[in-house]
Amino acid sequence: MKKLTLIALLVLPASIVCAQSPKIGFKAGLNLNHVSSNDDDLKHDLKPRPSIHLGLVADFEMSKSLSFQPQLLFSGRGAKESHGDHSDVIAFNSLELPLNFVYRKDSAKGIFVGMGPSLGYNLNGKIKEEGDSENIEFGSKEGEFKRLDLGLNALLGYKFSQRYFVSTNYSLGLSNWTNTSSVTWKNNIAGISIGYFFN
Repeated sequence: MKKLTLIALLVLPASIVCAQSPKIGFKAGLNLNHVSSNDDDLKHDLKPRPSIHLGLVADFEMSKSLSFQPQLLFSGRGAKESHGDHSDVIAFNSLELPLNFVYRKDSAKGIFVGMGPSLGYNLNGKIKEEGDSENIEFGSKEGEFKRLDLGLNALLGYKFSQRYFVSTNYSLGLSNWTNTSSVTWKNNIAGISIGYFFN
């Protein structure tokens, strides 16, 4: 509840300012997920996991240089766990809601930069071990993973025209996904995307 309240407080001022209709678009691309942890075994064994993301993006113009750009993405997250002769895959399917404030010198084309909070929700997950798979349990008990995730997102991109753009982003995980206070599991994402605005 505290995370949702924080996001609402961040979004409300932008929503008030953005009275006009937004541009709506689509984006898709690749993720490289990396888990940061304070556990020495996890830091040694967990390796980056590639995945995809795709979804909708809106652009509310606040001025000629500044806009509020929320996104709703389906995103793969997680990690690979190395065991010497093989690697297990820890895979999460998630919804992400990045809420970026974007600055650009020219609204038509050129470089743009942005930053904002990102709220994630883990829909489901699996651990895949040498051909076998096991569902990941979510909840508040020991050994279960949390569904909600709060992060901080930064992006850099280029608009080729009013419609086409490419971007890179890095999302720093702020939430501990585990229910063990002594062990942290925070999901970080580096991504690259291509996108298109319909209007």
